[in-house]
Amino acid sequence: MDYPFFSTYMLPISLGLIMFGMGLALRWHDFKDILLHPREVLTGLVAQMVLLPLLALLITWPVPLPPPIKVGIVLVAICPGGSTSNLLNYLLKGHLALCVSLTSLNALLTQLTIPLLLQFFLWFYMNTSTSVALPFGEVVVKIFLVTLFPVVAGLVVHHKFPAFAEKARYPLKYLMPIMLGVAMLGAALWEEKSGPSITYVDLAYILPVLLVLNVGSTLLGYYFGLKTGLSKRSAMTIAIEVGLQNTGLALWIATYQLKGDPRIAVPAAIYALFSFFTTAALGLWLSDQKYRFRHLGGHIKAIFGRVSKPQ
Repeated sequence: MDYPFFSTYMLPISLGLIMFGMGLALRWHDFKDILLHPREVLTGLVAQMVLLPLLALLITWPVPLPPPIKVGIVLVAICPGGSTSNLLNYLLKGHLALCVSLTSLNALLTQLTIPLLLQFFLWFYMNTSTSVALPFGEVVVKIFLVTLFPVVAGLVVHHKFPAFAEKARYPLKYLMPIMLGVAMLGAALWEEKSGPSITYVDLAYILPVLLVLNVGSTLLGYYFGLKTGLSKRSAMTIAIEVGLQNTGLALWIATYQLKGDPRIAVPAAIYALFSFFTTAALGLWLSDQKYRFRHLGGHIKAIFGRVSKPQ
């Protein structure tokens, strides 16, 4: 497909619908609690902005990988806050107000942290430097249109029409992941690609390191949240926010800002292939939703037992 319909229109609409559905499940006092008790937000930001880059450095430093690949891995780590983390937290009943707050704040903070950290890692691993200019105005508009405006719209609908909001939440819960899946598959399968080509050799020696980063960062976010006194629900929310990175932003920086070595973009392209599924599995394991699945399995076994039992 010559025109990027899925990535230009359907993906932002799907993400906006996700945020609207989250707004239907929120109350104004949820954000008031976040403002009055900012420890949860500060814990999440420290995990994303400080601990995650440190973890990436500890993982990449000792492994025998080419310097551009190491830069590409840490580039993934310094681009936190993938939009799909909102969907996972919604499906796993995470702390939605915390999730929205972290997504919005880190999108603004990374305008400063990404250029600074990327300069350091380029010097540390490749003994080079380059200027990175992020589209601040575009980021602000995107935060408003795709995140804040749909959430506020959902909050208003919930406040004015609570009965309708309760009825709309359940079909949206199933419609949202379907729409996002169609948009992501359409962008991946039918739109022309300008990203890096991935070989089996790349997968063999880069994928294990990225798996360690993904699993390690998710667990780091969870246990750091618990150690700072947060509830399991808030800690799980932070874990998903830390584990899912903004691979689209990392690919854009590697492709259009760092034009010296195309290998820098390879880790982000690989990370985008699996991180949603591994983070979802870890989030399910860390959340209370796993017990629902166990009970569901027990009910299914009981039903089959009654059917197969001779009358």
